[in-house]
Amino acid sequence: MEHLEPAHLTDATGHAPDGTGPSALPGPHHPRLDPVHARTLFLEGESVPPTEVRAPILTSWQRSRFWGVDADRIQAPYNADFDPHSRLATAARPVLDRLADALQDTPMALILTDSKGRVRERRTGDRALHRHLDDICLAPGFSYAEEYVGTNGIGTAAEDGRTAHVFGSEHFSERLQRVSCAAAPIRNPVSGRVVGLIDLTSWQRTASPLMTALVSEAAADIEERLLDIGSERERAAFRAFLTSRQHSRRALVTLTDGLLLADAAATELLGPDDHRRLRELAADPSGPREQRLLLSDGRTVQVRGRQVADTADGKDPAAYLIELRLVAEPDETVPRTPARPPRLPGIAGTSPALRGVVQQLVRHCEQGRWTLVDGEVGTGKHELVRAVHRHVAPGEPYAVHDAAEVRGGAADWLRAVFQNLAEDRGTVVLRHLDMLSATVAGQLDALLRSTAGRAGWVAALLTREGPALPGTGAPRRADDPVHALRARFGAQVTVPPLRHRTADIPALVAAVIARQGTDVTCTEGALRALSRAPWPGNVRQLVGSLRYAEAHRTGPLIEESDLPPSLLSQSQHPLSAWESTERDLIVQALLDHGGDKARAAKALGISRATIYRKIAAYGIRLGPETG
Repeated sequence: MEHLEPAHLTDATGHAPDGTGPSALPGPHHPRLDPVHARTLFLEGESVPPTEVRAPILTSWQRSRFWGVDADRIQAPYNADFDPHSRLATAARPVLDRLADALQDTPMALILTDSKGRVRERRTGDRALHRHLDDICLAPGFSYAEEYVGTNGIGTAAEDGRTAHVFGSEHFSERLQRVSCAAAPIRNPVSGRVVGLIDLTSWQRTASPLMTALVSEAAADIEERLLDIGSERERAAFRAFLTSRQHSRRALVTLTDGLLLADAAATELLGPDDHRRLRELAADPSGPREQRLLLSDGRTVQVRGRQVADTADGKDPAAYLIELRLVAEPDETVPRTPARPPRLPGIAGTSPALRGVVQQLVRHCEQGRWTLVDGEVGTGKHELVRAVHRHVAPGEPYAVHDAAEVRGGAADWLRAVFQNLAEDRGTVVLRHLDMLSATVAGQLDALLRSTAGRAGWVAALLTREGPALPGTGAPRRADDPVHALRARFGAQVTVPPLRHRTADIPALVAAVIARQGTDVTCTEGALRALSRAPWPGNVRQLVGSLRYAEAHRTGPLIEESDLPPSLLSQSQHPLSAWESTERDLIVQALLDHGGDKARAAKALGISRATIYRKIAAYGIRLGPETG
């Protein structure tokens, strides 16, 4: 865009760029507009003459007053949850790149938002403007909807559903007076629904009427790309769905970034929680693969997935095609209504995922079916197996052999295992089976093969590394030392991680506190924080966190501030020592100021925009957001 000298410009309010006063705008209906005077009258509750301000601006001021927007402060909420690979982001990126290059030497910012006015991307070539936009929270993650910050290009365009330009003193908030902006809605070319907005913001003194034309043209370019991307992706996904229906007897689901196609069989199997779990599975960097998945109603399905390539370039997946097969037990030849699982002493929680696991383990124990029990570290696999044994066969022997205790020669360990297997009664538990060397695993395989007909139950416990979905696991390696052992077990049950059964957290907290013998309770705020935590260490981490809180509490209640700082954040990468220290300082400042981000930022000597970005980067989650 060619730079226009300020002497040749007036802003859309009729003011000269230096703010010296109004000038006449063309048009018979607005011979003289003075938004400075009009805004003063409006804020004082006086009537505003229609000649003083443009009609869209006056209507927007009235909405801003209705929503109770503070005319002196910016109180934009923050939400960093945004998919950088969404259809909108993918379609907009080349357009943003081109415009950013063209505007590189101009004091202008290019901004992309979602349909609700939440800023998703910002390109700024001017350092001073960049700092000012941070100060007024016009930065990625913040919402510039009218209901939060009043009249502005983004929020007003979203509200009116058409291109809006708001210059200088037309803004409702005093904090926005130094900038001018123009924004245009981006619509879904098929449905006509607004899916985002593109905005140009500059200093008031350098604003140009060309800004409106520029954003309108950019929005049209993005809409054209949306049509190309959307139609191609949806066609590719739909073709794959229809083709698979002709050759597969399994239930089928196709996932795209904004669409879920399911046939009748899949609709019968899946609930809303299962839809979310399938999206997590598809989002796995390693892609969909064949594995088992425990559904929210306790049933298990075999999942087989593959990517559907976008035929436009064959690189980015257009969709994920997932086939589901219900895994029925060998003796279940006819459908039956599942019995209510028993309540096991020492096992807290009643979530569907936990009930399903308990039901399966009880049935396998009753039938003496050898069972592989896997799950992430700290999920409570051994506690569940022990509780099931006590429920089904309380008078029978219960022997535990831990492979983690094998040191050097394993002859004594193998001999003890064989003695219990040969006893032909009771439960034998083999813990940490995946820690065996290939040699010892081969020797154990021979023992298991020779005692395969024994009465009683054998349960082998395996640990899955890293975050995983219930019923999923890392791909089987060819050199997996326990690969051959798996064939000795007729059933497999996965204990879900705590993050997939957060409904059990209140009961678990009560049970842990009762077990410690202390007369304390958790506040609602602490329970909410515990329910939001990611729990990579599962139940074991929950127990440790409650012990930490017990040691740091100052009264009979465990408050949110008593919890470990690391529990109140969820970083996307391992933190260095410096990052951990910075995270803890931010958490403590937020706790010290009742969650008020503005006050916490001031205490730390950083801007409000900076603390919001740090909170997002470290995944800090506290109580109700303020500031």
